Amino acid sequence: MKRIAIIGASTGQLPLCKKAHEMGLESYCFAWPKDAICKEYVDHFIPISIFEMDEIVRYCQEINVDGVVSNASETTALVVAYVAEKLGKQATSYQAILNIQNKEFVRQKTNGIEGLGHVRFTVGKLNDIIPTFPYPYVLKPLKGASKKGVNFVSGIKSCITVPDDLKDGLFMAEEYISGQEYSIESISFNDRHDIIQITEKVTTGAPHFVELEHHQPAHLSPSIEKKIRNIIPPILSSVNFSNGASHIEIKVNDQGDVYLIEVNPRGGGDYISNDLVSLSTDYDYLKQMILVALGEYNPVAVHHVAYAGIYFLSAYTKRLLPYFNIPLANWMVRRERKTGELTVSSSNYDRDGFIIYCSDKKIVL
Repeated sequence: MKRIAIIGASTGQLPLCKKAHEMGLESYCFAWPKDAICKEYVDHFIPISIFEMDEIVRYCQEINVDGVVSNASETTALVVAYVAEKLGKQATSYQAILNIQNKEFVRQKTNGIEGLGHVRFTVGKLNDIIPTFPYPYVLKPLKGASKKGVNFVSGIKSCITVPDDLKDGLFMAEEYISGQEYSIESISFNDRHDIIQITEKVTTGAPHFVELEHHQPAHLSPSIEKKIRNIIPPILSSVNFSNGASHIEIKVNDQGDVYLIEVNPRGGGDYISNDLVSLSTDYDYLKQMILVALGEYNPVAVHHVAYAGIYFLSAYTKRLLPYFNIPLANWMVRRERKTGELTVSSSNYDRDGFIIYCSDKKIVL
């Protein structure tokens, strides 16, 4: 029986733990025991913090694991790369993941890719950037995810809100690109990049671009879809992403030009990689992530089988409230709601619930 090390035990890793069990693998989950959701779903729970990477390496060497994996988390992606590299297992290199998590590096490496729109940008401290970069622009932390600390700056009087824990760090200002936002799920193995699914996104727009809805498959013309599919592999190769799942965010403007927003070296969060891909296609995304980690990946065709998506509840989407008070409809896969007042979201962390759907057509709420 092959052994798989799973990094992290939060809700985001639970589907991966269940998939490892389904595949007949012996699973070892590494995480701090507090709030370890996955503890009861793995063969062995090892109470080592994911930040004690050398301890995880030593333990994995002792039990001779065959692969290291995680999903939907920037933090665990870095740990996976470190541990797998030390063990000589299949993964993108640790340095490559470090580089990808630096938005300046990604811009420098991708701005020259043929067919990809060029985005002007600068990097510096908040007080240095804000008055000097041409308006309008998007201000974002140089490192970070889930739209935390992202602001749209339209002029000198724009209200900029930045969490205290980010204020002293470096920021990137980049020219604002108008257009429809999409994300692309891919699997890479030994520098081969396979596009799995394209997600259409609905956001609040300026100033924080909080994501409100995701829909699969994205509604795209054949020519634009082909353009997107052709441009993703060069993006991944340019930043030396070679193995594992990735989540790339782009914008397409009215002229059909494609612009990169960011590269994420892990499967999409917000239930995209853990739920939506398996609902909208016949592709077992989580299984393939594990097979990459084990060095056993073989490309398989992807077919669309349904429409799937998610609606997030917040103060911006209070129109969804009635759908939480009716019997579960046949198109509802899952719904959850927190108690209390609805949140005026400023990042993707600020949600009050969600509804996941799957149907033979796009569900519009």
